Amino acid sequence: MRSSHQRDAILEYLKSMRAHRSATEIYDAVREKIPNISLGTVYRNLGQLVEAGQIITVETHDKFVYYDGYIKPHTHFVCKACKMIFDFEYETTQPEPITSQGFKIENERTVYYGLCKKCIGDTPV
Repeated sequence: MRSSHQRDAILEYLKSMRAHRSATEIYDAVREKIPNISLGTVYRNLGQLVEAGQIITVETHDKFVYYDGYIKPHTHFVCKACKMIFDFEYETTQPEPITSQGFKIENERTVYYGLCKKCIGDTPV
């Protein structure tokens, strides 16, 4: 994949934070540096960055897609009340039953859903 000014700006933005952003949020942020960038250009470059393994996506239960510049192995928790997405680190090991059956795991995607600590505290008992 060739480098481009727009793609580099998008990747730099996503790598600069540990947060999960929608394409429109990324578009708004990158437009501050590149005022003439289009939303279509952002979507196209996000797709290329995902395909190249430079960023990952997090799809929520309501089918919203968020982009994550942190690509080390981790899983996600989505709060159903406030919609925040949280990262969870874990030690990556290939599950023995799967690898012993001849499969090679290249990646794994797990998303947990529930209520975060803040929303649990806001929920009446």
